Amino acid sequence: MIEVESTITIIEQYMQMMLYLVVIGLILSILYAIADILTRDRVLKTIVGKKAFVFLGNEAYYGKIVAPPRSGGSFEVYFPSNRIENPVSLLAFLIENYRETKDKKFLEEAKELLEEFKKLKLIPEDFTLDQVKWNPWAPPSLISKKIFPSDIKNLYAIIVFKKLLSPRELREKWKELRSMYHPPLIKRLGRKIHNSLTFVKDKLTATLGGSLSVVAAFSPEIKKTLEDITKSTIASVSYNPLLENSIGRLLTVEVTDIDGEKKLYQGILREYSGNYIAVYDVDYRVQVVALYKGSKIVEGYPKVALNIKGWRFNFQPHIDVKVEVLGEQEGKIKTKITLKNIHEEFIKIEKITVDGTEVNIGKVLEPEQSISVEALANLPEPSIKIDYEICLEADIVWPISKVKILGLGDYPPHLLQDIIKIAKI
Repeated sequence: MIEVESTITIIEQYMQMMLYLVVIGLILSILYAIADILTRDRVLKTIVGKKAFVFLGNEAYYGKIVAPPRSGGSFEVYFPSNRIENPVSLLAFLIENYRETKDKKFLEEAKELLEEFKKLKLIPEDFTLDQVKWNPWAPPSLISKKIFPSDIKNLYAIIVFKKLLSPRELREKWKELRSMYHPPLIKRLGRKIHNSLTFVKDKLTATLGGSLSVVAAFSPEIKKTLEDITKSTIASVSYNPLLENSIGRLLTVEVTDIDGEKKLYQGILREYSGNYIAVYDVDYRVQVVALYKGSKIVEGYPKVALNIKGWRFNFQPHIDVKVEVLGEQEGKIKTKITLKNIHEEFIKIEKITVDGTEVNIGKVLEPEQSISVEALANLPEPSIKIDYEICLEADIVWPISKVKILGLGDYPPHLLQDIIKIAKI
């Protein structure tokens, strides 16, 4: 009889343990569902699917942004088909797989890409798949750049330039802005739910935290799962009341820019998270280089100072250069170089280099405005390199670590009258 009761007690304990694990499993399922929402970084969500420039360290990339759930703020940049690096290596990979597996999907993909590469003039028109040979020493193909969480510290900005948007993309942008300025009720409720889920996740995690030591004795995997959920959501979720009430308002920020300088920018706060901040309609300063031989611009210039993988800006000249010989000095030719802004917007001339000698300027020129400098040259038509900045309107995502948020750039409507009254006192 005692043995039977002992057996029943063991079965009851086992059933209680199983019930306990089932409850924990259900709670973890809820946490996973919440985490799947919360770990989609809400700033990256505003830019996923868009074509953007990614400035990482001393390099820049252009392509479509893709960010999977639970990515911890990481994402991937897919280059346009006309910017794929070493396309023949990609064809060789597909053909080699077809020969080994006899799976026709590899061959069909190779044929499709071959025609695309020919249209884009990436390979000769008479090139055929029979000419493709697998060469382990050939440079590998590259169609994307993966930005891992560890790379975010070297990330300067993700930028969508307005002038590169198609008419359809511009319509979508204005629709997004209207929704941001005047969010519908369902969107406001959705944001409150999102912030509430963050609270629920934290409470559930805290509740289960005390039981982790017990759970670990039976299932270390459950403990690890819970820890992973907490770790993956902590960076992507952030609630900041000072930013929450500024969404849709003009924001002033200080940014560590690509050139390492600290610069002030203004734009409309679109979104924020633990990793990033998104600011729209920013007049972003782009570093440009132009090279002249005397008064004539060298072919291929002006161009962006950074080498951007996946894209090349086709700029028209922004500056008209005139060289006037004044005489001789110290065995060299004394010249007067006049730079005229022929761009429709302001530009900033930072410096010019005349036959290897730098001349700092640091002057902002209005359209049609000119500036002249004197410099010693080796020839009557010297080599002139001009480093300058132009502004392009852009929507920008900055890593939150590289941004100092200074404050609003305009008054909220509900405070404007009070501020006016204070000023009159």
